[in-house]
Amino acid sequence: MLKLIRRIILAGALCTLAGCAALSQWLAVSPLPVSSLSQAQRTALDNHSNLGQRDLRWPLQQSQRALVNNRTNFFAYQGQGSLLVALGNTVQFSLNINGRLVQVRPDASLGQYLELDISKLTKNGINQLALTEIQPLGAQLRLVLPFPQLGHTTPEAAGFSTDELEQLDAMIERDIQQGFPGAVLLIVKDGNIVKHSAYGYANRYAQDGSALERPEPMQTDTVFDLASNSKMYATNYALMQLVSRGQLDINAPVSQYLHEYQGQGREQRLVSDLLYHNAGYPPEVHFHRPDNRHGPAFYSTERQLSMQLIATQVPFERERGGKAVYSDIDYMLLGLIIERITGMTQDQYLRETLYQPMGLSYTGFNPLRHGISAQQIAATELDGNSRAGRVLFPADKRVVVRGEVHDEKARYAFDGVAGHAGLFSSAEETAKLALLALHGGYGLTRVFDDKVLQQFVRPSVFDHTVGLGWRTATGGDLNWHFGPYASQYAFGHTGWTGTATLIDPYYNLVVVLLTNKKHSPILAGAGDGYYFAGDKFETGMYGSIMSKIYQAMQ
Repeated sequence: MLKLIRRIILAGALCTLAGCAALSQWLAVSPLPVSSLSQAQRTALDNHSNLGQRDLRWPLQQSQRALVNNRTNFFAYQGQGSLLVALGNTVQFSLNINGRLVQVRPDASLGQYLELDISKLTKNGINQLALTEIQPLGAQLRLVLPFPQLGHTTPEAAGFSTDELEQLDAMIERDIQQGFPGAVLLIVKDGNIVKHSAYGYANRYAQDGSALERPEPMQTDTVFDLASNSKMYATNYALMQLVSRGQLDINAPVSQYLHEYQGQGREQRLVSDLLYHNAGYPPEVHFHRPDNRHGPAFYSTERQLSMQLIATQVPFERERGGKAVYSDIDYMLLGLIIERITGMTQDQYLRETLYQPMGLSYTGFNPLRHGISAQQIAATELDGNSRAGRVLFPADKRVVVRGEVHDEKARYAFDGVAGHAGLFSSAEETAKLALLALHGGYGLTRVFDDKVLQQFVRPSVFDHTVGLGWRTATGGDLNWHFGPYASQYAFGHTGWTGTATLIDPYYNLVVVLLTNKKHSPILAGAGDGYYFAGDKFETGMYGSIMSKIYQAMQ
């Protein structure tokens, strides 16, 4: 135990004091460089905001039961974890972490703020923490337990079969050799990245479908158009945050937040109807095309007009309720609700309240406008949005799509920022966002409450394949997405450009598969039909990749 105490105190001494002085209110001593904290995190620390999964001021006598006070649980992964301590006038204290006593008597030279490494004491899942002693009498501590963050380990240490993972690599590489454009695969088990691999090319084909003489290799940090994964890692996260803050009631009428949402039964539609995809809307309206099936009055290349059209004009296709019928209109409206509640555009709100506080630098809308070059981004369709000249409309730019959202409605009718599509990210940053869905926060960033998380991922009584926006593995109907071995608790989403995410709480597993499968030649199908060549490869159909990952877990 004495060695453990020495390690804890030594950890506090690892920081250069001059560098740590930049933080005026916290972490005056820390084993982490101050530069690793975002400005938003520094502000939160300085303002003493509620931080992490637990923000405690102990001792606190709330119960007459002796073994209830100054005790809590927290979630962690084995070999990970830290505890932030504001000493106040405390000179000595003792903690019990999972039945092991930690006595801390910090040297006065360490200052008021400490970060204690508790990674040797944590286990996977629920951990226990208790304050057992504090001196002098009347002293009080502030303890902050951050949410789990991504770590790294080897596949062997995480219990994965290297032979199975090599077979998985061979499966994807075989697709690449046969013409599939590229992919990045990232697997997280028990909070640790166990595999992060890039395959093929970020840019492989020219506008006419011919192979480039010098294709650009895919990198592990290549940025992808997440397509409909935007619905979860942008729109749903913002909504879940607003529900946790008491600013949104999903069981309230949509008209409570959009006052112009009136007529033709709109008054009966609830926010939850949009999330369950059973409000009665069609899958989409082609605002970007003058010849859309609803007529020229629905043609819009101006974001404000497009917002007005979805709030007041888009007709229903069926009655509300019943099984889900997937609709982009639902999420366009949810994006508008976010903007009305917050008074900010959706991209600005997410950037300031989620992505920047989490320290994400590749995640956001309209990446070319925010310092990310086209060469860092995976290309998508080859000849604009024309399907190799089969679909023509005035706004289309007939070049390889790269760095602009592929979804035509998001790009041309909503200026790249919409509730249904438009988010870009890398595999690792997408994995950080996915990990957030297991815990409600990441590091010091608290986003939504656990009860809200459970509410959103619970399968709908109308259709067990969906939660509130999330797709669920319940019942096995979506094995094409989750694979046949996912637990009944797994959830996630897919994106049309070739992206799939899987979050399985039962196995503490996160899988991020990002591909640019639409960056492939378009081939003639039956009759007048056609298809993207990338859609027909195993890598671009997801289920076999997920199946192999589960097989690799021992």
